[in-house]
Amino acid sequence: MKNVYALKRVLLITLFTMIGFCQSAVYAQVSLSSSGGTPAGFYTTLSDAFTAINSGTHTGTIGISIDGNIVEPFTPVALIASGQGSASYTGILIKPTVTATISGTVTSSNSVITLDGADNVTIDGSISIGGVTKDLTIINTAANTVTATAVIRLI
Repeated sequence: MKNVYALKRVLLITLFTMIGFCQSAVYAQVSLSSSGGTPAGFYTTLSDAFTAINSGTHTGTIGISIDGNIVEPFTPVALIASGQGSASYTGILIKPTVTATISGTVTSSNSVITLDGADNVTIDGSISIGGVTKDLTIINTAANTVTATAVIRLI
């Protein structure tokens, strides 16, 4: 009987630990809404959101909300122009919902955010609509020995 209670205790501890890990993995720092295609999406990085837009998953007028701090990958995905490949959008607004930082330790010839021919993209750093506060920070954390990097790159 003593072994059964010990086993139940171990199983409950394991279950609650797994639930805790699952909840932290589900949190998305980027939420996206669009007027066409799939109307909503949740991503952990801006690169993931750009991948979905580039593939045509989200189309039309697109709003990207930054809901928490983001660390972009070493080689972030560029947002391509509407009409290239499957990308089809009329405008994109990137705006924070909380005070947040987008950072990245990018490799040579890369940037934290890259717009590859993308037009009608607005990065509004204020939480409020029409606001003047500076609530969004974008930082390139690459060492100064890494060449040809940027925070935002337009190509």
